[in-house]
Amino acid sequence: MATRRRTDLPTAALVMELGKTEGRSTRDVSKLTGVRRTTVENILNGAHGWDQVAQSDAFKWHRQEQNRALEQANRTMAAEALKKAWGKMDKASFYQLVTGAAIMTDKARLLAGEPTENLAHLHLHDFDALESLRDKLNQLKQPQAGITSDPEIERKR
Repeated sequence: MATRRRTDLPTAALVMELGKTEGRSTRDVSKLTGVRRTTVENILNGAHGWDQVAQSDAFKWHRQEQNRALEQANRTMAAEALKKAWGKMDKASFYQLVTGAAIMTDKARLLAGEPTENLAHLHLHDFDALESLRDKLNQLKQPQAGITSDPEIERKR
């Protein structure tokens, strides 16, 4: 029985980047890389030893390199798309302009390492601290010996 040659690490890393990071289908990854669909599935699923290969330092390095190359290609394409979009802005609708501006703002923030959404977290231990503070303040407001805190008496004073 003839055995097939194992896919080289740079190509397997590209398969992993396209499939796992970019979420492309096995069919798309196969078309883009020239790797058979069954091999793409094996690499992405970690079958036939690919899980161990994917944990190696060499494979991780190749994935990082592929990621850098893909990032650069995406930046280059985005720059070209922006140049073309600039020339067509006069023809765009208000909705298209606002949507495009919002997307571009999010992407610029993302590339700058800034947040693209706002989150609020509620921590219950903060309420415990506030309740404790409230109790301490109430103790300070309690009447001293011989002084009453009856509202009727206080109002007459």
